[in-house]
Amino acid sequence: MVRRDREDPAVAGTTVPSGAAGPDGGTVVVFDCFGTIVGELRPMPGPEEFTGWVTKTLAVDRQTADDIVNSVFTTLLDALVDKSALQPATLDLLDEALRERGEARSAEDLHTALWYALGCADDDRYELCEPAAVAMRRVADAGHTVRLLSNCYLPGGLMRRLLGGLGVPEVFDRAHFTADGGPKKPDARAFELIAAGSFGRRIMVGDSADNDIAPARLLGWDTVPVDPARPDFSGLYALLDL
Repeated sequence: MVRRDREDPAVAGTTVPSGAAGPDGGTVVVFDCFGTIVGELRPMPGPEEFTGWVTKTLAVDRQTADDIVNSVFTTLLDALVDKSALQPATLDLLDEALRERGEARSAEDLHTALWYALGCADDDRYELCEPAAVAMRRVADAGHTVRLLSNCYLPGGLMRRLLGGLGVPEVFDRAHFTADGGPKKPDARAFELIAAGSFGRRIMVGDSADNDIAPARLLGWDTVPVDPARPDFSGLYALLDL
């Protein structure tokens, strides 16, 4: 099994805002990533493009790469269809598929393959949503806790690399990236995991009605829907009196 640079989603992060533990338990604001703080200029690469990069970066023949990609994508898609199923870790799936075919690779090679295969090296694939970045800073500056919750295929280390490269503010104290394995949206367990703590109020900010807004409301959270085409965070500012 490959050694992953996984961080416990319940403790990952860098900055702990001063207002995280106020007398009333404080407020935690959870931001979705793709479609909310990260804009997608082009769709995520499909299996064909993914296969091409696996062939190139891992130096395997096209048929082997095709078999590996089909194995990884089939397992991931099966987990995504079942809303209550835990998402398997992407690195584990890729590592296992390679080893089963006698093509074991280092963790560094697997990271490189995923970085390119998922379009992270493309300058025209992703962009920062500036209004979301402003919102994150304003929330943190007001003393509230900021966290991230993302359904994704990129392992945590690569997600942080992508977010940092785009200029996403490092004001979040925890992040749950489902590519590291575990519950995914809209599973209530994903929301409970990322919002763990003695908070008096929880707010979900996201672009998906099904994966972000509806499940958070069922848990009694306040919610802020975001339209990726016209991102407006005035509703969040109103909730927090900012």
